[in-house]
Amino acid sequence: MRKRSYMWLVLILPFCTSCTAATVKEPSTPEEVIRAVVAANADKDFPAMSRFMAQEEDRINYTIGGRKYVGWSGLAADLREEFESVTRLEMPIYELTVWTRGESAWFVMELDYIRFIGQGPNQLRKILPLRETGVLEQRNGNWIVVAWHESFRKSGLDVPVSVLSRPWK
Repeated sequence: MRKRSYMWLVLILPFCTSCTAATVKEPSTPEEVIRAVVAANADKDFPAMSRFMAQEEDRINYTIGGRKYVGWSGLAADLREEFESVTRLEMPIYELTVWTRGESAWFVMELDYIRFIGQGPNQLRKILPLRETGVLEQRNGNWIVVAWHESFRKSGLDVPVSVLSRPWK
């Protein structure tokens, strides 16, 4: 009887994995790429996130607290450190509009960046209501984010850079 159950698994397993692989779709539009970047950020999946971000050393990105990143290496280091410092991230998107013209696209988005630190009853939760804008370009048939800017979407939430320093508390 045992041999039959193993045989059944051997026969059905390839079909299950091929069905799963067929449902995973590579992002092909600017909107799909933006959503993939946000999802990878929420999943703390640095390799997936970086796959859709331009990595030239002359690229410029701005983030909350007046921080400016010139080049990929500084942003990459802070992303890794952020992923290590939080237990969990959630990033619900409330509004996303994307415009495309030729091999360029630009977007505006509103989302909450929700950071969870710790576990159980002492877990801390911090919500940062953000407004994001950015530019994508198509390279070798793939869309990639070349510029990103984020700020608070509500006035009075400007936080000094020192408060946002690593690790966030």
